[in-house]
Amino acid sequence: MLTLLEVLIIAANIPVLIWALLPVKRVPRFLDFMPLSAVVFLVLHLFIDNESVRLRFIPLYIFTIATFLITIMRIFHHRSDQPRRRILAGAGRIFGLLLLTICVLIPTVVIPFYPLPEPTGSYHVGTIASDFTDRNRMEAFSKEEGVLRKVAVQFWYPTEKLETESLNDISGAPISTKQQDYPVLIFSHGAFGVRMSNASTFRELASHGYIVASIDHTYQAFYTSFADGESIPASSEFLNDAMKVQTDNLDASKTFQITHDWLDLRAADIELVIDSLASGNLGNEAKMLIGHMDLTKIGLFGHSLGGAAAAQVCRDREDIKAVVVLDGTMIGDIKGVKGDGTDIITDESFDKPLMLMYGSLFQSPEAKRTSYQSNIKAFENATDAAYSVCIKDSGHLNFTDLPRISPFLSGMLGVGTVDSLECIKTVNAYSLDFFDKHLKGQASSLLEGTTSSYSEVLFDKR
Repeated sequence: MLTLLEVLIIAANIPVLIWALLPVKRVPRFLDFMPLSAVVFLVLHLFIDNESVRLRFIPLYIFTIATFLITIMRIFHHRSDQPRRRILAGAGRIFGLLLLTICVLIPTVVIPFYPLPEPTGSYHVGTIASDFTDRNRMEAFSKEEGVLRKVAVQFWYPTEKLETESLNDISGAPISTKQQDYPVLIFSHGAFGVRMSNASTFRELASHGYIVASIDHTYQAFYTSFADGESIPASSEFLNDAMKVQTDNLDASKTFQITHDWLDLRAADIELVIDSLASGNLGNEAKMLIGHMDLTKIGLFGHSLGGAAAAQVCRDREDIKAVVVLDGTMIGDIKGVKGDGTDIITDESFDKPLMLMYGSLFQSPEAKRTSYQSNIKAFENATDAAYSVCIKDSGHLNFTDLPRISPFLSGMLGVGTVDSLECIKTVNAYSLDFFDKHLKGQASSLLEGTTSSYSEVLFDKR
């Protein structure tokens, strides 16, 4: 739904575009000032609406400013006659109307951005981004020689509640001193995801006293924006390989090799972040967090491919205490491919607290036999606490914020019929209780299975 200011911006642009299409000879004086009035409404929109709304309307802003600049001389030199070449002028106006329509459809249809769950914890939430460079790894995706691997990391952390502040995320705010330090959680996004993909979960966890670090896996993220100003889109090579794997256009051994290469890169990125936190090498942007991170309590979580990487790093490192896999296949537990194309799954026990969340596909016997075989075996071989959480009627993208940001895009990529807001709240609740129990030692009736608050969840534990 458009707000009054947004309607006014659009309405002020339209008369300039349609006047040349009307069968009249004289152009009224007020028309010269319409682009200026659209800019005035635009400025008000910038000051009144929140950041997420402003970002969505950037195409409309650009269109409005361009129209104003093109017609600015008419304010000083009024032309009352219609253009002599009415056909050409009319074609130009029709093109402008089409462009304006596209600029309006982007924020209203493609990325309408419905409200996300509000954080429920006692802390307000601060955020800061920083860049981490691996001095021991070359960038495999770069076409230039000698480029070191670099990832962008955004942190969400507890800060003080401010009576006059209504935003959820305060950029660069001081970290709360109510506690000396806070447990650390590290997130890895899915293929072509972004570090903001699960921001509502990060905010929820930070509001309950966690420092959350979310990684942009460069070239595997849809788009990586670094703190130093550099920007890198997803690799076309990664896109091509992902399409081949997704459509089963490769034999099983080739798929195994490609997906494990992805996993190795992701796992190394996560380890880079962990080691950087331990050494205090956070860059100037995030140095405020030094001394406030309890690195004896580190948890990992991730969506899809990111969940697989999180699980693998949890297996490999003693300093990781618990992990949540959000609808991801535990690729690291697949150790090879048999002659008949079926996977060879490790028999090694999983000795850390493990939570496995699934979409409704998990209810399919075929999916359990194929896609989720490694997860099920890890659950059955768990020697510590293990939880299985299947959210009925949910799809793969319901485990991110995308269905709230763009139902149009998420519908094309894969969502279920579950209410998207309630699904995110469910993911947040189970994730929070899991880390509260296994990093903070707090009891949880939700994880004991004694609460019936979430009727859409199929829950199992070991």
